[in-house]
Amino acid sequence: MTDSSQITFEVFDPAVLADPHAEYARLRAVPGLAYVPLLDAYAVSRYADVTGVLREPLLFSSARGMGDMMAMVGSEEVSEDGRKIDAGGLGRSLIASDPPLHTTMRRLVNRGFTPRVINDYEPRVREIAEQFVGEMIEKGADGGADLVRDVTYPLPVTVIAEMLGIPAERKEQFKHWSDAAVAAFSLTPDPARFRIAAEEMFDFFVEVIEDRARHPKDDLVSMLVTRGSDGEEPLTVDELVGFCILLLIAGNETTTNLLGNWTRMLIDRPDVEAALRADPTKIAASFEEQLRYDGPVQCLFRGTTAPTEVGGQAIDAGTRLLVLFAAANRDEEKWGPDAATYRLDRNPTDHVGFGHGIHLCLGAPLARLEARVTAEVLFEQTSAFEPSGEIVGTQSFLLRGCTSIPLTVKPA
Repeated sequence: MTDSSQITFEVFDPAVLADPHAEYARLRAVPGLAYVPLLDAYAVSRYADVTGVLREPLLFSSARGMGDMMAMVGSEEVSEDGRKIDAGGLGRSLIASDPPLHTTMRRLVNRGFTPRVINDYEPRVREIAEQFVGEMIEKGADGGADLVRDVTYPLPVTVIAEMLGIPAERKEQFKHWSDAAVAAFSLTPDPARFRIAAEEMFDFFVEVIEDRARHPKDDLVSMLVTRGSDGEEPLTVDELVGFCILLLIAGNETTTNLLGNWTRMLIDRPDVEAALRADPTKIAASFEEQLRYDGPVQCLFRGTTAPTEVGGQAIDAGTRLLVLFAAANRDEEKWGPDAATYRLDRNPTDHVGFGHGIHLCLGAPLARLEARVTAEVLFEQTSAFEPSGEIVGTQSFLLRGCTSIPLTVKPA
């Protein structure tokens, strides 16, 4: 389907990884789809096309998109005891499944993410945020604080560990596994490291699931192990493992990167920080605009199940698509001529920062809660903060965030 006139999108170009938005603007300005040579995929960049793809989950399959990519990165292996292990770890999870399997799985796991359940976590999230922000402030008077190391990484990992009923002291192991998964889609992928981490995750969560089947507790895993929905059978062990791994990785990375990108924006926009300190009720809206302006999830894959057309370009069945959420979120046709500007008064309700359609991120309410509460605590406990060193960004084309934000912090 490629021709000499078709533009290409080099996802691993260091300049693109550092700041992809100029490249996204170039892709949107050209009719049709850009070809991504290293991934043998076509990039979908305009808002109307992105939402159109996401509204048709059977035509644009997640199983043939995310599922195939994860299988490629972490191909099925056999452990020492002869068991087959999906090294991708997510092959039968929500992110890589289509209806009717996706419909059944989503209905089963939704019980752990209702508004009431998530709202009940707020006091505990605030307690955790106060602890980590307080510890960061102690290090930050002389520039020794790092927002990612001290707050935005440990907070979501601690919350997820508690949701799953897993001791918080395992969070360093969780971080190691999460980093290995993200690195598989980075400038310097390491499939061997990913497969090792995936096997460790698989074994760990199988043990947790088997323990909860024998000794149920008051946690999310126990709820999913022991109960079906509307007379349906509970999830299988493989499905439960896939869900736990997805929650661990996506729940960790999404909140960490959302808070990191938001802080990086505040450093560039002191007027926004001043407005939020003056009126903290605007914090929730600030994160909605952040999700549109520079969100944590850049893109996901889909695969076509039949010949179709996207962006005026005919494509064959079996075509891989790279669906660029972040590019759609700055589409001038949707957001106007100032789409590339962060506006605190915009408060967008139809961005695709957490996806769209049936695959709208299950954990979005939790990420919003964690981000809002952490920001509230940060402003309550500090009167100012400023960078004390170089901010280091992620090197993944799937995710955008920061791995280090060194700060000098002035207590309130």
